[in-house]
Amino acid sequence: MLGVKRNHVTLTSFNDEWSAQYQITKNELLNILSDNVIEIHHVGSTAIKGIVAKPILDVAVVIKNEKSLNFDGMESADYEYCGECGVIGRHLFVRRVNGDISTHHIHCYLENNENYNQVILFCKFLNEHTEYAKQYSEMKIKLASNHSDDRVAYTDGKENFIIQIIKKAKNEYQTE
Repeated sequence: MLGVKRNHVTLTSFNDEWSAQYQITKNELLNILSDNVIEIHHVGSTAIKGIVAKPILDVAVVIKNEKSLNFDGMESADYEYCGECGVIGRHLFVRRVNGDISTHHIHCYLENNENYNQVILFCKFLNEHTEYAKQYSEMKIKLASNHSDDRVAYTDGKENFIIQIIKKAKNEYQTE
């Protein structure tokens, strides 16, 4: 089951169904965005095996051209366009049910976007290093217990850990 009330933090245990939900969403996005898609990846905590996550499916899409981004198609599929939302070069679309329960976050980027590269590295590194994934999961549980009604504070609390993991990932995978 996907969905978290807007601005709230609810965590659930890892669910193998998230991968199946990603495949459904990926196919839907390929239909909507068609030949403007370069690649699509399941990202965020629902893509990291064994950790707790807000049950919101995060999908990163690399597109060829912002001008060809099918805003109408996304809106027809019940995705609300939210702009960059503080991440330069990202087009964020959110699917909600019952008005305020977020189920999907679709992050669209142009090729070679640094934010996109970092999201991919973060997931890859944690999936390959379970000790760090466990630390991340434990930190998320503590933050959620302190900030269940404040998603911004919850997200801010994860920032230093995420930055350190991205540095480790760049070093390990030797990317710039």
